[in-house]
Amino acid sequence: MKWPVQILLGSLLLLSTPVAAAPALGGETGALTVPSADALRPGQLHLAWSTAEDGHRSAVAFGALKRLELSTLHFDSAEKDTVELGLKYELQPETLLRPGIAAGVEDIARERRRSFYGVVSKTLPYGLRVHAGVGNGRYAGGFASLDVRAFPKRPAGVFPDQTLFAEHVDGHGAYGLRLALSRGLKVEAGVDGSAHFAGLSYNYY
Repeated sequence: MKWPVQILLGSLLLLSTPVAAAPALGGETGALTVPSADALRPGQLHLAWSTAEDGHRSAVAFGALKRLELSTLHFDSAEKDTVELGLKYELQPETLLRPGIAAGVEDIARERRRSFYGVVSKTLPYGLRVHAGVGNGRYAGGFASLDVRAFPKRPAGVFPDQTLFAEHVDGHGAYGLRLALSRGLKVEAGVDGSAHFAGLSYNYY
C-alpha cells in the first residue's frame, strides 16, 4: 500500500512546485502587488525596476540570514523621491501539506506609508497558488492573490513560463502577467487599480 501513496504524493508535489520567487511592487518577494510568505535564502538576491503612472520603482532584496529577507525600494515620482526599507521573516516554510507563513514591514522609516503585514501562501495542484494576509497601512483592508501558471506541466522559471495574477489590496483590484524570459529574468505588466505598470526583474540564486 505504500507505493500508491508515494506515487500520489510525488505527483502532487510535481504539480504543486512553487513558481521561482520574484519581487512584488513593494520590493519584497511576492506576487505582483502584494507580498508572499516566501523569503530569499542567504546569498540569494533579486533586482527589479518598474514604471507606472505614479512613478518609477527600483528595488533590491536579499537573503540576509536564514528566513530573513531585507529589501530597499527607491520610489521616484513627480511629487517625491524616497528610499524605503523593508524586512520579512519566514515564520513557517511551505511544505506539501501546510502553508508558508511570514510577517514583515514595508517602509520602516515611514517615508510614505509604513505597513506591517502577515501573510499565508499555499501552492495547489494544476499551477495554482494563493496568498492571503492582513496588516495596517497599505494592507489595512487585508489582501489576497490568486496566481495561475499558464503551462503548469512545463519547467518553472524559464521561457515560456507565464503566471497570471488576480489580486485585491487596499480596497481595489489588480491583475497582470509575469513572463520568464530565461532563468532568473522576468518581465511583467498589469493594472493596479486604474494605473498601468510594467517591469523587469532578475533573481540570482
